[in-house]
Amino acid sequence: MNVAFFGTSDRSIPILEALKKHFNLTLCVTKNDAKAGRHLKLKETEVKRWAVKNRVKYLTIGNLNTETTAKVIEHILDSKITMGVMADFSFIIPDAIIITPKYKIINIHFSLLPKYRGASPVQFAILNSDNKTGTTYYIMDKGMDTGDIIHQSEHALNQSETSGQLYKILFEQAAVELPNVIDSYVQGKSRPTKQNHENASYTYSPTHPKNTFIFKEDAKIDWSQSDEKIERSVRAYNPWPIAWTTLGELANVFKLPLKEGKNPNPVVKLYEVKNRSGKLAIKSLQVENGRKISFEDFVNGFCAKRQ
Repeated sequence: MNVAFFGTSDRSIPILEALKKHFNLTLCVTKNDAKAGRHLKLKETEVKRWAVKNRVKYLTIGNLNTETTAKVIEHILDSKITMGVMADFSFIIPDAIIITPKYKIINIHFSLLPKYRGASPVQFAILNSDNKTGTTYYIMDKGMDTGDIIHQSEHALNQSETSGQLYKILFEQAAVELPNVIDSYVQGKSRPTKQNHENASYTYSPTHPKNTFIFKEDAKIDWSQSDEKIERSVRAYNPWPIAWTTLGELANVFKLPLKEGKNPNPVVKLYEVKNRSGKLAIKSLQVENGRKISFEDFVNGFCAKRQ
């Protein structure tokens, strides 16, 4: 069975390896090279890099307008694709592409649908202190994560993982489960089940309420929240965009007077915090244009000694 993979995440390698091992992976569709880093050098996705290394045909796109949609369909037909698999793709796939393969496209979504439809289910599971999350495999349709479910698996949360760590675990688990999920679906052993749309929830951004992606503004710390919520936000927004505040706000919250001449406006990113007995303790942070340091080094370098 010829399979096409649609994805942009750097964590996709285990799934690509599983598809290559168990099926005939003949096409990868990913996003164009993008400028990144301080020097804005072009960076390719890990999906593209893997495809080149493994001699799998690939197609890079910057959007899915009429022209690029036609190009994707052309590649699917030329490669005689019978099924597509999608995981953490950056674009909404038009129905014209979905219906082209015989068995359509299976999307791997990292929540227990219909809970947390949208682009940020892992972050929301951490932000809301859920006891469990999971992975849903469903047949794509033109809605946002509304397709019929063919399999779900649960994963318990330990209330200490970051979104980066949790995504890594779920991608690796999906790579193990995916071959059996595909075989069971194709052989008719697992029948797609409709979702209960009345129970649906979405991962809408607090600062961009019409969008389900995470934005940098979402990660700004609201110091009026409880220590527990702040601790969860630090984990949820790691490794991107990293929870942040300003130097002045941070010093004010912890009642630490800034040294004379220190600018209170630079952004401070919080990488790791602990919450014990209702008290927030910062372990590591980074002041804008500086390096990652411990909280003790921050106090010594930026704060005046108490009288």
